[in-house]
Amino acid sequence: MSNEKILKNYRLSLEQKYNAVCFDIDGTLTEKNSRKIDSRAINMIANLLKRKIPIVFITGRGETGLKDLKKDIFSNLKNEFNISDNELKRMYVLTNDGARLFYTSKYDNDDIFNNNIYISTTDELNELKRFKESIVDKLNSKSLNNICDITYSEDLKTNTIINIRMVFKDNNEKLVEDVFEIIQEIILNYKLKKIYVTRGIYKDKNVVQIGTAQKDKAIEKAEQIIGVPKDSMIRIGDCGDIRGNDYSMLNCEQGYSVDKTSESINSCFPIFDDNGIILKGIDATLFLIQKAKILPTVCLEKANKKDYLHNFASIEKNIVLGRNKLLNKYNEIINTNFNDINGLDSLFDKYSGSIKIPMYEWELLKDNSLKELWSSSNNGNLKYAIRDDNNYLLRGSDTYYYFLSNRICINGKDITSKEDVRNWHNNYLGFLKDSLTALKNTDNINDNINKKLILGILDNCRNVLLTILNHKLVSNYFNENILLDISSSENETFKCIYKNLMNVEKLISNICFKDSFRINISNIMENVNITKSILKDNLDLENKNEEKDDYSKDYRAYREIDNFGENYVAVSIYDEKNNKNEFINSCGLSYGGIELPIISKIINQNKVERLLLLKFNKEVSGYTNKQLLDLRKFNVNDFGGLIGAKDISRSSIDLFDDNVLTGKTLQLAINSLYDFDINVKNVCIVRYPSINRIDQMFLENTAAVDYNLFFDYIYGLCFYSPYSWKDNEWENINGKIDYTDSLGIFDLN
Repeated sequence: MSNEKILKNYRLSLEQKYNAVCFDIDGTLTEKNSRKIDSRAINMIANLLKRKIPIVFITGRGETGLKDLKKDIFSNLKNEFNISDNELKRMYVLTNDGARLFYTSKYDNDDIFNNNIYISTTDELNELKRFKESIVDKLNSKSLNNICDITYSEDLKTNTIINIRMVFKDNNEKLVEDVFEIIQEIILNYKLKKIYVTRGIYKDKNVVQIGTAQKDKAIEKAEQIIGVPKDSMIRIGDCGDIRGNDYSMLNCEQGYSVDKTSESINSCFPIFDDNGIILKGIDATLFLIQKAKILPTVCLEKANKKDYLHNFASIEKNIVLGRNKLLNKYNEIINTNFNDINGLDSLFDKYSGSIKIPMYEWELLKDNSLKELWSSSNNGNLKYAIRDDNNYLLRGSDTYYYFLSNRICINGKDITSKEDVRNWHNNYLGFLKDSLTALKNTDNINDNINKKLILGILDNCRNVLLTILNHKLVSNYFNENILLDISSSENETFKCIYKNLMNVEKLISNICFKDSFRINISNIMENVNITKSILKDNLDLENKNEEKDDYSKDYRAYREIDNFGENYVAVSIYDEKNNKNEFINSCGLSYGGIELPIISKIINQNKVERLLLLKFNKEVSGYTNKQLLDLRKFNVNDFGGLIGAKDISRSSIDLFDDNVLTGKTLQLAINSLYDFDINVKNVCIVRYPSINRIDQMFLENTAAVDYNLFFDYIYGLCFYSPYSWKDNEWENINGKIDYTDSLGIFDLN
């Protein structure tokens, strides 16, 4: 077989992405002619674990061999490489060629791999027992004891025979072939359909193994248990020839052999170095891991719904129980600054995120210019505020919720017209003008209720700037994937918006979370004036897009929780737990995360270097298209590349977003950045999906977020997502799924 053809296909195979690694042990990770794990392999394993990569070891060894593995790696990983308890749980072992899976259910007293499940069935194990009782004696009668040592691998608790091993005393190939043929003939005569025979190497000696497991089936089962996407585990062994004990696991496009191969041009690839020379043994393994695209997965595409539901309920319970302790510090600051008792919930409406004024406070406030501003009405309806049963909410249907209150639905799709955009601009210009007048004429600016009314003005300035920022992002890069550095002095388009948004949000954070902060009215008015100028400057842009009929992507209607307090607290807690005086690049995902890098900069001025926004084109971000993408083979370069990424390559970033459900958007971001040699070090998500969202995670072509990474790779997660229960089956109507929840509030839009 031509090495040139195999080399070409080998290099093509390295273009796919992997989310987990499966290693054979003997001959693949061990020193030559030894059972001892090579020290370089332990270093490689530590690096994979720190990168959140699950590792599966697969071996012909049984429980005794498992103890040797633990002895070889545990102490070094724990002491020399400081691998954490959670990171150790990312290791699994398939023993006896895949008959059993060992894992760490609860790390305790330096004991890993302390639980196991059988991959082989009871029927398969009973058939192996028949083989041992009825056939081995016949093999012994042929004086096999003079040729090889026969050993049995047993379950140390139940004495169940799991594997039979024949280690040959010399490497006479003809003897091995003769014995192999005898065993195959006996299996055929006795109609043992669930017994498999393979060949391997142990301490440079030929080995024939008789067992019930096939490594390929065991790995597929392990992928399901771990939750990584099917075929996303790279497989590395040393006996890939057709009779080798690694053949079944390596006979696929994700299989690689560090020694014997099947000579297929499309599977069981040998490992070539950069000069096209085939490498062997541990050197080949180390080289392959360095070259392969291996990155963590945050979404589980083939998780078991029943198991996931139970485990996720436990995770959510822990979040709820621990939340009050985490939030206590921030609640106390707000209570002190505003003379309240319920912290965040006293200041921010938990259903909308709006600054709120209880009606009794509203009545106790003496008439002043700020109160008159928020009382402004048109035909008896409030313009800049709305009311619920108990509070005034400082967001109005003429301003903040204009696109929502005036939305037009055509053929099931929301449309935002050019006229809507103009009206929104004009309404907000009026609001900002009125706000400046009210601020100028207000005394006692640091009265607690007046402070809330001022926060309402700043919250609306924040809305204007975020909306314009999103408009700029979409209108300039509608059909492109872009990694944009909004903090760059070279980026004139975004520079003014970014600077003003930073100042506005810093004012909000100081008023809310800085002890005894005193408001300077001139500073407030200056930022309102700049916001007004930015809004006015962007009014004419719409006249240049005469053929554009729908601006809903540019000017998003806020329908989910948009709560500055929640965003600030989640990012602040994330910063406390993760940065450890390290410099970071903060990257927000469009649309929900575009504000979060700015908050991270406010919280940690000296440690945040670049502020980045990541936006996908419609091919990648469109809801239906996104669900159909194959994450293992997804490469952002196949979808137009990623503008701006080359400037940041060979660096690390932290990702920020408001919500996570399936984790697929997050995974696409991680994969896309990886394509440009950008490492996602950690993730901050403000809101987690509650148990009421499980059904949506298990729709066709969707995925479920990996809760195992909560507070280990995905941080924040302080608040629940704003969705309600779906208590009927997901209906497929004319090829489309009805996403409307039980209360009729939330739909696909």
